[in-house]
Amino acid sequence: MVNFYMQIKAKANEEQLKKKNSEKKISVKKQYWFEKHINSNKEKNFLEKQINPVLSRLLSSRNVEANNFEDYMNPKIKNILPDPFILHDMEIATNKIVEIIKEKKKIGIFGDYDVDGSTSTALLSKYLREAGVEFEFYIPDRIKEGYGPNEDAFAKLVDSDCELIITLDCGTTALKEIDFTNKKGVDVIVIDHHKQGKELPKAFAIVNPNKQSDNSNLVNLCAAGVTFFLLVSLNRELKKINFFQDGEPNLIFYLDLVALGTVCDLVKIDRLNRAFIKQGLRILNHSPNLGVSSILKESKIDSEVTDYHLGFIIGPRINAGGRVGKSSLGAELLLCNENKIANVMALRLGEFNNLRKKIEKAVEIKAIGMVHDNDQIICVNSKNWHPGVIGIVASRLVEKFNRPSIVISEDEKLCKASCRSVLNFDIGDLIVKAVGEGLLLNGGGHKMAGGFTILKENIEQFKDFLSDKYKKGASEILKEYDYVLRITNLNICLYDEVAKLSPFGPGNVKPRFLIKNCNLSFIKVVGNNHHSLLIEDSYGNKTRGIVFNSVNQDIGNFLDSFSGESVDLITILRKNEWNNETSVQLQIEDIISS
Repeated sequence: MVNFYMQIKAKANEEQLKKKNSEKKISVKKQYWFEKHINSNKEKNFLEKQINPVLSRLLSSRNVEANNFEDYMNPKIKNILPDPFILHDMEIATNKIVEIIKEKKKIGIFGDYDVDGSTSTALLSKYLREAGVEFEFYIPDRIKEGYGPNEDAFAKLVDSDCELIITLDCGTTALKEIDFTNKKGVDVIVIDHHKQGKELPKAFAIVNPNKQSDNSNLVNLCAAGVTFFLLVSLNRELKKINFFQDGEPNLIFYLDLVALGTVCDLVKIDRLNRAFIKQGLRILNHSPNLGVSSILKESKIDSEVTDYHLGFIIGPRINAGGRVGKSSLGAELLLCNENKIANVMALRLGEFNNLRKKIEKAVEIKAIGMVHDNDQIICVNSKNWHPGVIGIVASRLVEKFNRPSIVISEDEKLCKASCRSVLNFDIGDLIVKAVGEGLLLNGGGHKMAGGFTILKENIEQFKDFLSDKYKKGASEILKEYDYVLRITNLNICLYDEVAKLSPFGPGNVKPRFLIKNCNLSFIKVVGNNHHSLLIEDSYGNKTRGIVFNSVNQDIGNFLDSFSGESVDLITILRKNEWNNETSVQLQIEDIISS
């Protein structure tokens, strides 16, 4: 009898699933959208606290508890920052650096060329400079030297009388290079956050929350975050020996650079990272770093600085130096104390960024044409692709296809690759496994991004590895929106309520809203690559909409041939400031036939 009822229940569930599937409508971007599940009891608790209904829904879907509302909205670093010694090897590293400082010896810094590496380098350099410690930093050329330490660079630091080398945002997989330095009689301390391989280098200390022996549970820190922990630890230990005669460095004013590195490295925005970013933005808006101010001036930004500006205005310009210009320029600018020099540096980075965009677009168009529908992991390769832009192109592929993406720049022998991922797929782990199987010469990364070097002759074998390890077959892309809105709901007050959830990024994506039964008109291309349009709902309410990077994409092609049918829109709220007026604009992410 029990089996009979179980069969009936299973049949009913099957019918429900069939009905749900029959109601599914695929979007222009070939995605299926569903309303995000929420805990109704949590939502009720927020509503009882007189929280805005939309914000209550958004908080509930992010598993925030009503009694933690204030802490979530305004996290205090002093309340949540753990003791730095919770990180494995932090005490050993700190004591060694204090010893070097006491003995007035020179410290060498080897930093990565991306934003996380540049901010980490600037953080440690700024601290040592304020503490009166002699130091020298080295950032490798992305094209000529590639990612991570190399023997020539270490030799230069040793030859310039550095008696300790600290690597930032790299070093966890640098076995040979650290052995080389050990033989020179110089110790190396690794400050990193990337996945480890089967074996760790014989460094004096390795501070990395993602190494296997670390139990700190701080795996979401970027290198700038780990570096900040190091500075907190150093400050405490140096104070114990009364090192500071004229006052210690105020680490609060270092958080702007921690925020910049955290946003740009695409790490998960957990409670601590959220606090870093929010406090860092307060610093940027009141006592900004001169280099950052120069970039904002060059970019003609005079509004309040947000996480958007960190990720899409400031970060790309710092990265541009490493991609198509001078790798160390970003770190040099962040450390600059002279207005005129800072303005010149910012101008150069702006020029490099414009050049980067042109190169990137050409590579992106070709890469998109090489993608196969049944590849669970996208892997494309070609010669003459500039190694400095392949990371951005990989990001573009993720945006378009919602799949982990690997872009390889071929050379005669050694080829360089950049990888970007989606939530719930650890690309750093994939790289470590491929290195372990001898398919890659070297590489590293974290959950959302990474890179590696591969012999040209091994590329096809690597693709076979991807096929064998990760099943092929076109799978449905299921996406979630947060809330159904009407155009009449749109106002600046609603935007401000939603903005309270920022900073946005992995682990806290921007809320998506569904606008039903819309008609689109006055569709036109703006800025060569975007679409502008007028949106009208079935009640006659109207608002403006924008679709970014849409030209020659699925959504842009749909708009170019739009025939007037009613559609549903997946949107993000965007503040639009024009002629001293502020309004809310809909940024369209996807379109579904009604």
